[in-house]
Parts: sequence; C-alpha cells; structure tokens
Amino acid sequence: MIIGISASILKLTKEIFKKKYYLNVGYVNKLLECEEKDLAAFIIPFCEKEAIQSLLANTSGVILSGGFDIHPKFYKQSPKPLLEQLCKKRDEFEFKLIEEAMKKELPIFGICRGMQILNVFFGGTLYQDLSYAKLNVLKHRQKQKPSLATHRVDILENSFLSNFLPSKIKVNSFHHQGIDTLAKDFKVSAKSGLVIEAIEYQKSKNLVFGVQWHPEVMKDKHSKAIFQAFVNECKKGEK
Repeated sequence: MIIGISASILKLTKEIFKKKYYLNVGYVNKLLECEEKDLAAFIIPFCEKEAIQSLLANTSGVILSGGFDIHPKFYKQSPKPLLEQLCKKRDEFEFKLIEEAMKKELPIFGICRGMQILNVFFGGTLYQDLSYAKLNVLKHRQKQKPSLATHRVDILENSFLSNFLPSKIKVNSFHHQGIDTLAKDFKVSAKSGLVIEAIEYQKSKNLVFGVQWHPEVMKDKHSKAIFQAFVNECKKGEK
C-alpha cells in the first residue's frame, strides 16, 4: 500500500539552495504506526496534471498536508490585512491533485490547511483570520509544543469520526484561518464552539474528510485512530 502526501515549499534566504520541498516527519511516522506492514509513503511535489496522474497510478490514498494560507482569489475574496504567507503555485497544484484523486476515487485526508483547501476546492469559503468571524472563539494558534493538546473538540454524531472517537477529545491547534461557508455536499464532523474542526464529503464513494488540528504530531490514541481509520479506507479500495 502506498499513500501520497502533498509537499509544501520552504523558502530560505541564507542558504545557497533557497527553495526546498519539505514535509514534517510526523505525517509519515503516524502512517508507519498503523497496522499495515506493507505501507509506504511518498512526498508529492508540485507538478502538472499528467505527472499527478502517473504518481497516483499505484497510490491507495492522498493526504493534504498543512502549510500556507490559501489565496483568497480562489474563494472570490480580496486579501485582508491579517492574511499571511501565500503560495499560489501550491494552491493550483493541490486543486489538480484533489481533482485527479477524486477521479480515481482515492480516499483523501486533509490536515489543517488540507481541510481548508478541500472546502475551497468544492466551493466553500474561509475566514482569512478567525478574528473576522466575530465569534467568541478559543485560542487556535498555540505556542506550546505541537504534541500538547490545548482545547476541546466535540465530535458530532453520525460522522465518520464518531465511528472510532469519543464525543469529546482534546487537540492541538496551529491555525489562524477557518471555514466560513461550508462547501456544498459536505457536513461538519467536529466543532469547538462555533469553529468548524472537521468536515466530510457526502457525495462520493471514496472517503474525503479533513481535520483542522494536527494529529500527525500528537501522541494520543485518538490521533493514531484517525490515521488507522484512513489507512483502513485506503486498504478497502485495493480490494
């Protein structure tokens, strides 16, 4: 079984080679903790449609990793003052990646930015910063170490996550944006107060879901369970 994970790009100013593809090791490590002996993962670099098709030919599932803010032009807004670093090239690449993964009916798991780009791809919008939501929200950008849980999330009934998670869990949090308008044919799977923390698509055979936190760096049983459930769905598609 092979699972592809979308890369981000690192822009360095004090090195000879100033741009590097990168991926935090937690994504791969969490997959390798799953109960699947032949599981392997690879980083998917920015590339065009034809290359994506080749890369996905023998791939069982796709993870959309975290990273930059998504350019607001893709959800028909102009940039606001609290918008942060963008990478339009990555946005365009991941739109193509999602499109091709959907054609192949591959399970897709979006993490943080990955959940947000799923929502935008399918027609939803984002708060460019949660302060624009004018909601009484919790602190969602923690300064503690990534493995530390800092706020509670409510897992909603009859959701994919509710099949293997309790109704309340604690998660880490490293985002300043969030979902505003939910894309058509998606439903909310988890919330913290009024902030959407997980979503899932209801109109496809393949599992398409995302979470707003970063389970790949947490060490609790719930984070492992999320990855295991995704791997199980990837395995189903191989039969």
